[in-house]
Amino acid sequence: MIGLFLLLLLFCFVANACSKRSSDTTTWTCITLQETQLAEGAIWRTENCTNGDPLVEPPLLTVNSVHADLTTGKLRAVPGVPTEEFGLQPINQMAKPFPNFIAGINGGYFWRVDVDGVWIDDVCRGKVRKDAMQHVDVNYPNYGVSDGLIKIDGVVKGNNCNCSGYSRPAVLAIDGQSTDIQVLHRGETVADNIKSAIGAGPNLVSQDPTTGESFIDIPADDDNINILEHAANTAVGFKKDATGKTATLIMATTDGSDECGPLDDTCGLMSKALASLMKDKFGCAKAMSMDQGGSTTMWVKGVNPERDGIVSRSHNTRPVEEDGPRNVANGLFIEIVQ
Repeated sequence: MIGLFLLLLLFCFVANACSKRSSDTTTWTCITLQETQLAEGAIWRTENCTNGDPLVEPPLLTVNSVHADLTTGKLRAVPGVPTEEFGLQPINQMAKPFPNFIAGINGGYFWRVDVDGVWIDDVCRGKVRKDAMQHVDVNYPNYGVSDGLIKIDGVVKGNNCNCSGYSRPAVLAIDGQSTDIQVLHRGETVADNIKSAIGAGPNLVSQDPTTGESFIDIPADDDNINILEHAANTAVGFKKDATGKTATLIMATTDGSDECGPLDDTCGLMSKALASLMKDKFGCAKAMSMDQGGSTTMWVKGVNPERDGIVSRSHNTRPVEEDGPRNVANGLFIEIVQ
């Protein structure tokens, strides 16, 4: 009981500290290991990085990133889901039916329908298997496998759940150069005119609309337990052009192990350091977290054939040489527009 109390105190401390507007800049030092042009305006890069933050254990953190130029109209971001409604699937398998997909990352949170017996969803606390196995219904936010909003070309595939633990879902509302990140309340959705969107969280980086300054912004009232965990991690953000429009979408993963809790920094980044990576290393105006830990996956078409395009490492409980992508409920992909 004392341990739980201390954990809650630590959660409150970290959440409030992360939510303060901070223009402090962390210096990231990175060495590029590989860089490949995937298509016109799309680049994948693998780097080894360190920073001055004690949350990062020296010497190196492996970071994969995909940079997609949205200004030409030749690329777009689009969510993806498994072929079976109540199924889970690795993102490289989700991509196979779509020959124009060139890269992807894992998406938002989900109910583990692949786990037998009792499963407690620690992000959407209170959601049960019976809810997860119902057809998605906008009138019942907890129905369906996904805990977060999934909308693809106007069709809703999942909703932001309204259970505790997912108080402030972040949503990437996808609309070309008007693509934006919204921070909602549990159970809320995006406007009808937003045709594609993907929800996860927590929010990582926001931008002051008056000054244009970006700052680390993890909402203090978000009780998402993943805020505290050092783990392999996934994020998406974007840079803006001089007119304030979304110019470059950036998807990033950081290698690590599965969730270790708030004190073990040997497993990877926690949310505040991930926010710093997106703001200070990649220059994102806004950014949000996706699912993390064992779900963390980046797929890049045509590379790493021995791992079917998987370039990230999330070790889970298996040796590094045996790890592989976890089955997940959704992903975010870059697609060539024809």
